Amino acid sequence: MQILPTSFALPPLPYLVVLIGGAGLVTVLLSAAEPEIDQRAVVSLLPWMAIGGTFHAFEQLGLYPPLYEPLFGTPAVYLTAFVLTAGVWLVLQGVGIVRGNEDTVLRNLGLVGTGILVVLLVIRVWQSIAQPSFSPVWPAVSLIVALVLTVLVVLAISLWRTPVFVRTRYAGPVVIFAHALDGVSTAVGADVIGVSEQSPLPRLIMEFAGQLPTAEFAGVGWLFLLVKLAVAAAIVVSFNRYLQDEPVEGAIVFALIAAVGLGPAANNLVIFLAPGF
Repeated sequence: MQILPTSFALPPLPYLVVLIGGAGLVTVLLSAAEPEIDQRAVVSLLPWMAIGGTFHAFEQLGLYPPLYEPLFGTPAVYLTAFVLTAGVWLVLQGVGIVRGNEDTVLRNLGLVGTGILVVLLVIRVWQSIAQPSFSPVWPAVSLIVALVLTVLVVLAISLWRTPVFVRTRYAGPVVIFAHALDGVSTAVGADVIGVSEQSPLPRLIMEFAGQLPTAEFAGVGWLFLLVKLAVAAAIVVSFNRYLQDEPVEGAIVFALIAAVGLGPAANNLVIFLAPGF
């Protein structure tokens, strides 16, 4: 049984050594700098998660020179995005210490990430706007639907278990939104755009949905979306006390969980801007 995505391939050894070494170095430096890590950090890292997915989409589209392509494949792109994010965080932490305003570091981290993400999206739109397949409609629809679903799920959790919402008021919605967007974009790709799924587990879920009577009128992506929402909500509810009792470790765990949803989701949306190109 296939476990890894079909595109999974380690980069050549020199690239792998550089990436692992770089990731280790920035991890040590970031630990020494002791930046503030709490639920706000999960929010600030949101655009950086999307940057990682966008990086990989650019690699799939063949937009990098051959020399740099190995840095942005799967799984190398995770390390590349981490090194970039941690490096920027280190710089902002140093500036905050020098200026005596460390309380603005997380805010600035989110702003810098948002700025880089906007630039990447502008580049993608600019190079694909002349293509016949260019269409921003479905990426926009996916984003709006994911936001609506996030609000509904968060509202349901807050009404059912208000203390859970209080304990996870920042990190929880990020996790749910990340996986809602992944589920919605995957469903759009499968049922509307006709993109084949590379990851084995989503493919199995959608193949099962294809055998149900609902496949003729509801497609196959809805089941994967439902599973993603259920798992994300279950994680938020199950780990809410951990986030309260261990705020640093809890924030890191929630950020990682959000990243594995938002990264693929951003990848989908960037590809969907001009599918087939």
